[in-house]
Amino acid sequence: MPNPAIRAILLSDEMRNLMQQSAERAQGIYQSIVAKRTGRLAGSAHAETLIGGRRNDRWTGRLVVDAPYAASHEYGTTQGLQAANDLNQVLNLLAQS
Repeated sequence: MPNPAIRAILLSDEMRNLMQQSAERAQGIYQSIVAKRTGRLAGSAHAETLIGGRRNDRWTGRLVVDAPYAASHEYGTTQGLQAANDLNQVLNLLAQS
């Protein structure tokens, strides 16, 4: 069982706010770097918080990109569409900030 003080911090409103802020930074970075033919892909990105982690014992932030073609854009296809790897770029830019 984890330390109750650490558990309280991990589940606090302040931690949720920090995770939301980080996810929103990721969203902003993604929206600024992703290809924008129509803007639909960038517009489908949104930030959210949820209880997660390996033990489901803390707030986590998540960037969701849910345009119908988001996965094929990000990872490529067997029909020759090259992977964009935008999410890796987001992680790298987050690490630098």
